Amino acid sequence: MWQGGAMSLAFLPPALASRIRQAPHAPELTPERLEQFERRLSQPLPADFREVLVRFNGALLGNCTAGFRDALDREVRIDELLGLRAEDRRGLEYGGENIPSDVVVFAHQFGSINRFGLQLTDRQDSPRGTVWFFDSDAPTETEDLFVARECAPSFSAFLAQLTPLPDAAVDPVPVVDAPDDPWRHPEALEKVPADAPTPEKPLVLAGHGHAIESARLDVYVRTWVPDLEAREYRYQPDRATVMYSLEIHARESSGEDGVPEPHAQTIPVAAATGGRHPTLAEWGTLVVGPEGDWDAWYGNDAPSLQDNRLTVLALSGAELQVRWEASYSQYGRDFAFLFEGPVRLEGIRFDVKDVADIDGVLASAFGGRHQAWEWTRKVGERDERDRVPVTLVPARPEFP
Repeated sequence: MWQGGAMSLAFLPPALASRIRQAPHAPELTPERLEQFERRLSQPLPADFREVLVRFNGALLGNCTAGFRDALDREVRIDELLGLRAEDRRGLEYGGENIPSDVVVFAHQFGSINRFGLQLTDRQDSPRGTVWFFDSDAPTETEDLFVARECAPSFSAFLAQLTPLPDAAVDPVPVVDAPDDPWRHPEALEKVPADAPTPEKPLVLAGHGHAIESARLDVYVRTWVPDLEAREYRYQPDRATVMYSLEIHARESSGEDGVPEPHAQTIPVAAATGGRHPTLAEWGTLVVGPEGDWDAWYGNDAPSLQDNRLTVLALSGAELQVRWEASYSQYGRDFAFLFEGPVRLEGIRFDVKDVADIDGVLASAFGGRHQAWEWTRKVGERDERDRVPVTLVPARPEFP
């Protein structure tokens, strides 16, 4: 049950409860946004942390000491908790290159890149909910950026050990009603009425048309399947799986700042067609979404795209005419995303150990629905990994 505004947060220490407050302009955390985030996690968020996140979605604590010192002998201080944001540095971080995959980073050490993280799974030496301090200055014999130190058995215990510093409290951010401030006036980013997509500017973001360099759709068949117990990928041509992706590249010469690079790394094509993969001919009338497990983004280090819907309007040769509709959130406001234009179908790509496996891979991946006459098969040279690349391109006469 969603309890966004009525929770008591009784576990907060009195000294902290009297000063914790929501960060200025922090967007309200909707049930849908929280559910989407938790679907990416190995386990749901611990209840005490979840309560604080739902109530504040990023909170100012005032300057507090954490009760220990870092590797440089500095008193470790913290002044805010991170929330779910799409576009700024105050967003929760889940795992990553330098953080274990079962840890959510919820705070930074004041004045440092050091982080505090919450463990989501039970480990042999530490239970779920353990709070860790990731110190970038601690000595280590590995190439890891951080050295992890356990600092509390739970998020509640972590808050209890914080000591507020009244004379160093964080002052409220002064409110300046600047008309160009996107946090106070996000509607100023939106063009009304919106531009219509055109051949010159087929990408429309928040009502503004954008030129692009190219758009491509890839169909990739994975023949190396992860073996979780062995922690490695194994060649299993009889268990091949199919992934669909769509990338739009902005025109570098457009002169636009912060050019978007929309991409859908995962498009649930099979889910949209009753669990089966479409033939090439069926692509001409395909509709995918908004249901299904999409993984789509506005660009690198940018907001995710929600409510995705992909409609193929026409198929001509190796070119699809598509309409991709979605939405994204910035500065606490939802904006419309629309692309309507040509997309190049790059074909089907995969690797095999032996060319004799090709037909078996296609039968396994596409469930027996692969129509060989629709495609021309191109087999490459064996590479340094001892893999043979295979590409299938459309074979219909009108295809270039």
